Amino acid sequence: MKAVIVGGGIIGGAIAWRLARDGVAATVLERGRLGREASWAAAGMIAPQAEAQSAGLFFDLCMAGRRVFAATVERLIADSGVDPEYDAQGILYLALDAAEHAELTARARWHRECGALVEELSPAEARRLEPAISPAIVHALHFSDNRRVDNRKLTQAYVAAALAAGAAVRENARVDAIVTAGGRATGVRLDDGARLDADLVIIAAGAWSHEIRGLEGDRVRLFPVRGQILCFEARPRLLGPALFSPRGYLVPRRDGRILAGSTMEEAGYDQSVTLAGIEKIARGVAAMAPAIGELRFREAWAGLRPATRDLLPVLGPSPTAPNVIWATGHYRSGILLSALTGEVIADLVAGRRPAIDPAPFSAARFARDRVDL
Repeated sequence: MKAVIVGGGIIGGAIAWRLARDGVAATVLERGRLGREASWAAAGMIAPQAEAQSAGLFFDLCMAGRRVFAATVERLIADSGVDPEYDAQGILYLALDAAEHAELTARARWHRECGALVEELSPAEARRLEPAISPAIVHALHFSDNRRVDNRKLTQAYVAAALAAGAAVRENARVDAIVTAGGRATGVRLDDGARLDADLVIIAAGAWSHEIRGLEGDRVRLFPVRGQILCFEARPRLLGPALFSPRGYLVPRRDGRILAGSTMEEAGYDQSVTLAGIEKIARGVAAMAPAIGELRFREAWAGLRPATRDLLPVLGPSPTAPNVIWATGHYRSGILLSALTGEVIADLVAGRRPAIDPAPFSAARFARDRVDL
């Protein structure tokens, strides 16, 4: 079987790895450079309990994403020869006022009801775990089994593992349209007019996925949500756990860098770093860990998260061309859901039953619910 994967970010790489392992002749087509869009710009948290805002479908998906990631990361390292720095220091979720205290208390309650591991900490207990946090902290949650990775190394690991398994990749190959005949895809056409035949096409092009012509009947639309991140230089292990709060987050790297984020902006496809974004992030950093403000600033960047209007990913076959599969719209959770998405798509292609039911994430929901796009 020949498969074309449109998009060479973390999702496309994860899918290519799993398909190539199954013996599928997978080719990844990337419009620019591999892994240089949302995958490159992320903070790298494997943190379903920090990201999800309530129990339900999305939280269950994220928890499954964490389980699959933990179960596959050693195989990924072995196949790729790349260490994605899967660190186990957990996440400390901080409250700085009474309203945030109430929010965290409610969050802990529904986490326990869902069977998720959570520990409520007093300010003194939280400071023993991480002395750098602000003395203004009034409450904290510890998610000890949430993790973090270096997202750039993780993306490289998926691509390296896919190549080692026999996949092919092409950069600067922008797909213009899906080529169809008799209601099925027969390949893709590039913007230079070249055509690549395929038995299967997978759309994993992030915020640009809906720009590929030929699937208009699916009514899938994505919009980019800009996220800006600041990076500081510090000594290794200055922070232990990642810090999270309603005001932002701080994520340490093994080499001493500390990432601070992030913004949530609908700014079209503009990837600029702005003064307003820097100011917002800096205020959050100062509130959570004032000492970080003394660190040397290194760089800043912005990326475009791919979001649907219901903020859920699009996974599974196209309603109008059954041998086209959507794998996009992961919004803030592409790193977390990368391993699960690769596994689910490979299972669908091979006729295996996936670990999760992809039906709620089908593109069919847009036409069925007449979502205003």
